[in-house]
Amino acid sequence: MFSSVEINVLDQLPKLTMKNGIIKAETYPYRQDENNIGKILLTGMRKNPKLVNQIDAATGKEDTFGEIADRTVKCAVWLVSQGVKPGDVVAICTHNHIDTVVPVVACLCIGAIFNPWWDHGLNRDTAKHFMALTTPKVIFINEDFIDIVSEVAHDLNMRLKIVGFGGNSKFECFDDIIRKCKPKDVESFQCTELSTNEKPAYIEYTSGSTGLPKGALHSHKSLFGNVMNVGTFGGCNNVVLCYSNLCWITGVLCTLSSIAYFQKRIIAAIFTPQSLCELVEKYKITWILTGTSAANRLLKSGLMGKYDLSSLKSVWIGGAVFKQEAQDALQAALPGAYVIQLYGTTETGGVSIHQTRKAKPNSVGTLARCFEMKIIDPDSDKVLSANEKGELCVKSPFMMTEYYKDPEKTRELIKADGWLHTGDQAYYDSDGAVYIIDRLKELIKWRGHHASPSVIEQMIMTYPGVTEAGVVGVPDWEDDERPIAFVAKSPEATISENDIKKMVQDNLPEQMWLRGGVRILDQMPHTASGKIARTVLKEMAKEFIRNS
Repeated sequence: MFSSVEINVLDQLPKLTMKNGIIKAETYPYRQDENNIGKILLTGMRKNPKLVNQIDAATGKEDTFGEIADRTVKCAVWLVSQGVKPGDVVAICTHNHIDTVVPVVACLCIGAIFNPWWDHGLNRDTAKHFMALTTPKVIFINEDFIDIVSEVAHDLNMRLKIVGFGGNSKFECFDDIIRKCKPKDVESFQCTELSTNEKPAYIEYTSGSTGLPKGALHSHKSLFGNVMNVGTFGGCNNVVLCYSNLCWITGVLCTLSSIAYFQKRIIAAIFTPQSLCELVEKYKITWILTGTSAANRLLKSGLMGKYDLSSLKSVWIGGAVFKQEAQDALQAALPGAYVIQLYGTTETGGVSIHQTRKAKPNSVGTLARCFEMKIIDPDSDKVLSANEKGELCVKSPFMMTEYYKDPEKTRELIKADGWLHTGDQAYYDSDGAVYIIDRLKELIKWRGHHASPSVIEQMIMTYPGVTEAGVVGVPDWEDDERPIAFVAKSPEATISENDIKKMVQDNLPEQMWLRGGVRILDQMPHTASGKIARTVLKEMAKEFIRNS
């Protein structure tokens, strides 16, 4: 069981070995007696039926492990009745609420693959891509997106069972499928026995600078190992708050680790500095995971001194590099808590680098247990030494298995020797402290939401007279990054910056809006191979960084 982990990585640096440019962190005893992580979670909930696991911040409703276990089994029974088998995909598109976790654990219990969809700015094209890629048998979804999904399923001639969260669904209602389950079916339910823990557990979407989102497929072993890793940061009995929903790897890990370690989780849908402070004071929250932009907004709000935040013991920050001066200021405002930065990716499945209480200034910490890392020259693949900048590569037994149905992209990311190429520029010092410099890949992250430059560029290129478009991120203290567009036009064309901004705003989700601005160029910079020189655009974009 998860509760056997007794290491607290905040108190000590993991032991590192460094040889020939490769750093290896120590491991901890890995013991997964049951291949099916769903069975492990369900067993734990049934053994602690009266403990409260969830509290809905909006309503104050408490949800015990026993109640969650009951709904999980009923959901699992219903899925089986619909013909869902081990290896089938079940999509979930919803915000954080009391029932969000139920289909997740239900899928794990029966060996199905749960697949969170983006619930922010979902449009027909994205839904069509998701549906065509994974061909889900069932989708649990917010009512706001039911029409989009049902229309796309019809266009694709796909038989898709739609279950709506809420009481007014045109289709099957989640509450109804739970209520209709017969007691004898609950009593006779047995979790699916898996032959190996390498069986698929879930698909988490990631996104790059080109092309459509890819699905990172993780196994039961990966999920178990990464949830176990979360436990080394403090273990049981925390009161936790995490605004991330299931379409982010942090949302999956926080949700499931709260079950694994019998924690009380406060469910809140939308972050604001005021709501965070109010919730910490009201529920005596001890542990928070938040993004860099949210941490900056909290710091700048001036609200922390107006609330009792003394219950906080750990504040984890991830998603983008958090400036040292900001981290110092937040630490000073929360003297009873440890403010630490984490680094990880959807593909690694969790935290691969993290700070401890002895972290060096400006570093993101040292390698997490069970990980290896190296820095390479991205052009020659030569392994670099300490203090040499290059691409960060990592290896772990708990990484993703593959990009779902995309062997070519999988081979680009994970080489034959098992090293995962992160696309991030970094270096390490002689003590193994890691410093992230920039992303070699071009993904823009606005307030924790992915924005693909290629999607924005393709939209801009439809504007009459535009000949080239390059979109990069402007670092921003409040938003992590803001998209900025550089546009080249034909000599006779008349194009205004506001016209481009309005077109993007009218046609794309808000994380893709050009809040960084639009700049019309006489000539687009190019590399020797004729590609747009994005590194040059990034340097140009720095002129437009907002002052905090």
